[in-house]
Amino acid sequence: MITVEDVTTVEELPYEPLHLPSLAQGLPPVPPPELDPYLDAAATCFARHGISRTSGPDIARELGVSRTTVYRQVGTVEQAVRLLLARELHRFLAHLPTVLAGAVGPETVTRLLAAVVVSAREHPVLAKVLADEPELIGPFLTSELHALVDRLSSIATPLLDRAMDAGLVHRRDPVVLAEFLVRTAVSLVLAPPSGNLADFLDQTVLPVLSP
Repeated sequence: MITVEDVTTVEELPYEPLHLPSLAQGLPPVPPPELDPYLDAAATCFARHGISRTSGPDIARELGVSRTTVYRQVGTVEQAVRLLLARELHRFLAHLPTVLAGAVGPETVTRLLAAVVVSAREHPVLAKVLADEPELIGPFLTSELHALVDRLSSIATPLLDRAMDAGLVHRRDPVVLAEFLVRTAVSLVLAPPSGNLADFLDQTVLPVLSP
């Protein structure tokens, strides 16, 4: 992986303005692999019944173990949701090099945004929530969104700052830009554009990023 620290001039770049391993910093740790069967069972139940209608016994039945075993391994349903989210985030990051292959400069950022939106909306659990459990979205927006935006913005800020230093993204306040991009991603996950997502980002976000 080539990062800004590995080059001396912009002309040397076959460069990705985002140092992908850095994106994992600040995220919850990856759950241990031995929890995968429990999280797979939980995901199946969430996609089938919805999060609010899934119980510990549901997960236990799906996996064919006792409720006590499920609780001992992943805790409550809420804790299982958080573990599942952490696992899916890290799996998404592991897939990003393929998604971003060939992208350079600000296109890397817009392609990353598009990948986030598509991955989120196509995930069976979130798709179920968006379709059948809108009552969960309101509490999330009022109690969790601010913390989520702050956390993701703090991860993105130094990456954008390095991209600006390399001349690949227009120089502006990286804190403000990071928050703008995170808020844009959340908005598009909840309410995608009516037209093509890539075209939408090219016409709205790319001009903000272009040097």
